[in-house]
Amino acid sequence: MTHRALGLAVGFALLTGCAEPSAPPSTKKQSDEPRVTVVVPAIARPVEKQVATTPPVEKPPATGDSPGTNDAAIKTAPGKNPARADEHLFVDWPAPRAVLLVTGEQLGYLEPCGCAGLENQKGGLSRRDTLIKQLRDKGWPVLPVDLGGLVHRFGQQAEIKFQTAVEALKLMDYAAVGFGPEDLRLPAGVLASSVAATDGGSSRFVDANVGLFAIDSGLTSRWRVVEAGGKKFGITAVLADDLQKEVNNTEVVMTPAEAALAEVAPKLADCDVRVLLSYAEPQETLRLAKKFPVFHVVVTAHGADEPPAEPAKIDGTPGVMVEVGHKGMFAVALGVYDDADRPLRYQRIPIDSRFADAAEILALRRTYQQQLETLVTSGGWEAVGAKPHLYPGTSGADDPLGKFAGSKVCGECHTKAYAIWADTSHAHATETLVKLDPPRQFDPECVSCHATGWNPQEFYPYTGGFVGLEQTPQLAGNGCENCHGPGAAHAEAEREDLKEQLDKLRQQMRVTLATAREKTCAACHDLDNSPEFNFTTYWPQVEHRGKD
Repeated sequence: MTHRALGLAVGFALLTGCAEPSAPPSTKKQSDEPRVTVVVPAIARPVEKQVATTPPVEKPPATGDSPGTNDAAIKTAPGKNPARADEHLFVDWPAPRAVLLVTGEQLGYLEPCGCAGLENQKGGLSRRDTLIKQLRDKGWPVLPVDLGGLVHRFGQQAEIKFQTAVEALKLMDYAAVGFGPEDLRLPAGVLASSVAATDGGSSRFVDANVGLFAIDSGLTSRWRVVEAGGKKFGITAVLADDLQKEVNNTEVVMTPAEAALAEVAPKLADCDVRVLLSYAEPQETLRLAKKFPVFHVVVTAHGADEPPAEPAKIDGTPGVMVEVGHKGMFAVALGVYDDADRPLRYQRIPIDSRFADAAEILALRRTYQQQLETLVTSGGWEAVGAKPHLYPGTSGADDPLGKFAGSKVCGECHTKAYAIWADTSHAHATETLVKLDPPRQFDPECVSCHATGWNPQEFYPYTGGFVGLEQTPQLAGNGCENCHGPGAAHAEAEREDLKEQLDKLRQQMRVTLATAREKTCAACHDLDNSPEFNFTTYWPQVEHRGKD
């Protein structure tokens, strides 16, 4: 047995049933009535591409032919980058009664963002869907739950992104989804239309101390009871009191987490497995878990970027603490067994390139990009919340120091530097977006590093920056001015030989190697976009020096 497939003897007794609330039907509030859903072992949709599986390599395979005994360790699919398959999955796992698959803190990442090649990066809803399908294809009943935190910003793009993410979770048949504070900052109409149940049952969005318009409005559930593999899972969620201050949405009603759990926890007392999704700092989650020592699985927010190889046992309770990482790069699987010694097994799963893109989720991503294109084409970048800002240090839209000229103008004098730039991927950065599937040239989160005249971290254009391939073709690509600043005034002074301005303007355009190393290049080549970026090996490929 390896530590990555550790079986946790957490010591909770798997009970035989789950009690319904004691109030008679005529007096129940809609949001207080749990919905029992049976998750069948067989997958509901076909797998687009099966990932190759191999026997565990750490020890000889166990005897027997039950599902999962000999084929549960998922390794790299043929043709994929073996360096990314850094963990053997489900080693030594017999077939579980059910699998609780935990995700969360997606933070707006519908997919990994990768100029360095997606095979080198983790994350993506379409890959996650493939993972879930493969587990269900084994005959394992899978119960996906999400902590919340689907988006990280607000505005029109975040609203579309939230709706897209919710549709993807529905396709994956998520049993319960919590809220993060950024989710709740979205307009109430967007939230209500997205989270409301569409099948006559209760919403899959659950939170004990958060409600839209009212705690008991019925648009969301305070808890859910879901059946998988003959076990009943009681699931609730809370948003920490201190994080409620970040919401600032008058249509969202919130109560203290502790008071809400005091009401809801007893409703789950007879469930086989009790799950708390706590959108809180780990210390606050730990406090709540010890205050209400009835939960077997306690999921916390704001943990490390990478979930630990093993979860932490919560002293004085039957539970374990689970972290999910950030940006949808990992999932955590908890296998439930009828085994007094090892009732729960844990597996951290990197969502890497071994999992192919699922066609249905890819279709949602295409629709998402088409929605952005429609908005930008009709209303400009402001239609998706990317309002132009003045370039730092300029006084207004007419300030010549804030005007962009385009790299070709720079090349009139800096011919050697321009030739070097033109032969790099930077020169074709916008073209790269056009060729992607789906295309991304109307997505401000992509354009900000793939065109000239944008803020690469805050996803907005500077006044006079790239608008579109038709309107501002001279600013296509990641051009000279993204590092050196707007150059129209400098170019004009050089043409007109304005000696009294030249020294100052030339100095403003200079970038030292130290600045490039620490700030300029890292603005785009960060851990999200270029996780394996190394300035020392990268710089010689683009190095250029001043005027000819």
